[in-house]
Amino acid sequence: MEENKKIEAIQMGVLAVQALTEGCTGKVMGLTSKGMFLNTGERVIFITEAAYKSPFNIQISSMSNVEKTVSVGDTWHFTGHQIIFDQSHLHVDIQQSSIWQPANPPEINTELSERAARLGVILRRMHALDAEKGWLFLTDPGSWFGDGEKTYIFNRTANFLDAVETSNLDAALESGKHILGRGGGLTPSGDDWLSGFLLYFSRLGQQSAFLTDLGKSLTSLAFERTTKISANRIEAACKGWSENLFLEVLDHLFCEEIPFTDEKIDYLVNFGHSSGVDTCVGFYSALCADLPTF
Repeated sequence: MEENKKIEAIQMGVLAVQALTEGCTGKVMGLTSKGMFLNTGERVIFITEAAYKSPFNIQISSMSNVEKTVSVGDTWHFTGHQIIFDQSHLHVDIQQSSIWQPANPPEINTELSERAARLGVILRRMHALDAEKGWLFLTDPGSWFGDGEKTYIFNRTANFLDAVETSNLDAALESGKHILGRGGGLTPSGDDWLSGFLLYFSRLGQQSAFLTDLGKSLTSLAFERTTKISANRIEAACKGWSENLFLEVLDHLFCEEIPFTDEKIDYLVNFGHSSGVDTCVGFYSALCADLPTF
């Protein structure tokens, strides 16, 4: 019989903790060089060697041996504080890991104009690093005149923002249907844009009745129309939760005393397929909406 291989988890996000209930089971959804996605029911967990904080992550020391022994479609079960992979005999022990939960936002002391100026600095550096990344073109409409796909995305997102501004839930969801799942990556660009838009207002503390209903409805649509990974991120965004890097961007926009370095912007540009850029473009669209009080 093959010997069990045991790995100790270093840190867990709060949503990963909540997903792992005694006796739950699931499959390996995807593998990358830095981690693997697991699902259990509608919940998604990411086991990774990357040190960034996320409510979905379980951090381990290295993926070097894991990716050689686990395959997409492998089954797993959770018992006695361990994720046990049935085919490879790999055990991930979470008992000694620390738990990370997103911190509450700082006291907000910036006006809309200051937030726009701070985000402008971030977006300009993103353009300088990779102007073709994701939906960054939405922040510079004059740069893509005549491109059919970009025009379609611009119109759909503009229609969504118009519907939100007038509190028209049906119209917002109609546009949302065409935004969800659009673009590449495990979390398509449209999904990241929506999660950024929703996260901006939830982190800001502007959760009106309309935005609450919109977030719940978009979450339900996401579970029907796009990846479970995206649906989980959109659901978390409605709570004001996300990867810590995005919370740091928003806290920089909302609080004069919190910096955001060029090095972090560079990391954002390379985060995921284009998730770092597209989530920030969602922040930009939320800022530009200049929403009334619902």
